[in-house]
Amino acid sequence: MTRWLALLTLAALPAFALPVVKTEHVEAQLLAERPSAVAGKPVTVGLRLQMAPHWHTYWKNPGDSGLPTKIRWTLPEGWSASAISWPHPKPLPVGPLLNFGYEDDVLLLVDLTPPATPKPGTVAIKANADWLVCREICIPEKGELDLVLAVAATQQPVDTKVQAHFENARRLLPVEAKG
Repeated sequence: MTRWLALLTLAALPAFALPVVKTEHVEAQLLAERPSAVAGKPVTVGLRLQMAPHWHTYWKNPGDSGLPTKIRWTLPEGWSASAISWPHPKPLPVGPLLNFGYEDDVLLLVDLTPPATPKPGTVAIKANADWLVCREICIPEKGELDLVLAVAATQQPVDTKVQAHFENARRLLPVEAKG
């Protein structure tokens, strides 16, 4: 009985991330825009990287040097992950080189789509992320991140605790030029 009560309580909770992964220069965490996923409809999650002052990570096209962040997903059966949607980077000049990346804080967006008939309850989402963080020298760092999502029958509202992060990341997404 206690086990079922714990499972029901967990299923009723919004999506939550397990502890933040802290490396020497970056804090990384998975965030979910909504507390649950709905059959066949994408739910946006983000890899949030918070860099130490004066340190940076790289965009998908890092420029003259550097490497982009990579995410390898471990998803429940039938789930899929989109490519990363990269917010617009900052130019990061280093001597004669020009790189592109992020300082302070970035949220890299990915849509996770459950199958048309997912199992009800909760699902564990796992991501192994690798990034290169630089100041005057570059250091490869990585983290194993976890997120638990509920599977619901209807779309839940956006999680107000993380809403500003997702809105800011979307505002910074490059748009295609119309010509």
